[in-house]
Amino acid sequence: MEDLYRDTYRFPNMIQTLQVTGCHFGLQPPGWEYPRHHHHLFELLYCSEGEVIHEINRETITMREGDWLLIKSSVRHRSSNKAATNYGYFNVHFDLDDADIRSLLAAAAYRHMSKQHAERSKLRFYVSELEAVMQRNHAKGSAPEQGQPNSLRFEDKLLLQSYTLLIIHDVLHLLKQQTTPKQHPSDQSKDASLFSTDVAHAIEEKLSLGISEEASVAGIAKEMNLSRSQCSKLFSNVYGLSPRQYVSQQKLKLAKELLVTTHLPMTAIADKLGFQSASHFSRQFRRWTGQSPSEFRPKHHTVQ
Repeated sequence: MEDLYRDTYRFPNMIQTLQVTGCHFGLQPPGWEYPRHHHHLFELLYCSEGEVIHEINRETITMREGDWLLIKSSVRHRSSNKAATNYGYFNVHFDLDDADIRSLLAAAAYRHMSKQHAERSKLRFYVSELEAVMQRNHAKGSAPEQGQPNSLRFEDKLLLQSYTLLIIHDVLHLLKQQTTPKQHPSDQSKDASLFSTDVAHAIEEKLSLGISEEASVAGIAKEMNLSRSQCSKLFSNVYGLSPRQYVSQQKLKLAKELLVTTHLPMTAIADKLGFQSASHFSRQFRRWTGQSPSEFRPKHHTVQ
């Protein structure tokens, strides 16, 4: 037993943001339609009963009871219930500021997982737990106004985030077990896809190294002998967000880490992140989070 504790095992420090919007359960009648639209977040759909037709990039996907669908951010799609029965569903829009996870989520415009495939996971259990959280909150006190979400207790806010992350985990695990999304079968297209991925990773590395120096996409594109539009398109196809959005997310992530783990004054943090002043940093941080840096920083981190 002594040998078991001889070494110390540590997890890496993680200060990451999970954004969850539009998380709800719904029931739509025959003939229901939702017009073509897109979101700036990833979308996960679960069909709990009936069936629904999605039109994505001129392709038609039919979801039946037990199926899941992951739709990449910014992909236009429309939905309709053309069956004779109600369509029941769970839906959540989300985003994470982890580049590796986003790369996996953005590997294809959409990924469809059948009931048979999804049953190898705990997805149905996680959805039922989320449904129980929402039903518990709906039952307490008076009902909210039509179309308005229920307010959540802090315990249920944590459960919502926890189960959402577990759902994302299981979905990604299932997708890694699936074959690569269908592409044109020629070796030329495969080589092009690999080239695009390698270039995107190289761009990401250069952007991450220049976070504090306001890395120029134009400069990186010139260095890699690409046009600025080519650079942005290749990066967006792999990571699901533009280079500018990536830099913003990485700056936010680093800002949170510095605010939580150091006693640096705002001027020093602003300088490390490449902002012109502490007030500029504070304004941008509030746009990102809805809080000022001083409000976000733990109270015991007062600067002497």
